[in-house]
Amino acid sequence: MKKILLFPAFALLTSLALSGCFTIDTSRSTHTGEQHLVVSNYGWRLFYFIPLCCGNATPEKDRLGPWAFFRNDVTLEKVQSRFFETANQLDGSATDLTYCNNETVIFDIPFTNIPFPIPYFICYREIQLSGVVR
Repeated sequence: MKKILLFPAFALLTSLALSGCFTIDTSRSTHTGEQHLVVSNYGWRLFYFIPLCCGNATPEKDRLGPWAFFRNDVTLEKVQSRFFETANQLDGSATDLTYCNNETVIFDIPFTNIPFPIPYFICYREIQLSGVVR
């Protein structure tokens, strides 16, 4: 009976630990008065091509939750769209844009040395876009 109850709890905790995150961060320079804006999103994929979970890049007024399951929101187009939307809300124009694309393949179970039996089983992808809003 305990095993039956532990499995759903384990599945829920695992899905929350592997979930993605979409963030928008701003900071203002005290010397120049410019604002630095960073928009990032990351998520997990199965066999590199099947999206499992990522941060929800839909605008806050339209989204139901912070995560998007089985949908690919970790794209430069979606991050760029939210970047310029936020820059417009700050009443400025974006300059000095730069982006970072990070993809990682998890070859073993985290915190252990036990390898996954299938290569490219779980993959991580992150995109960050940053710039200055003047």
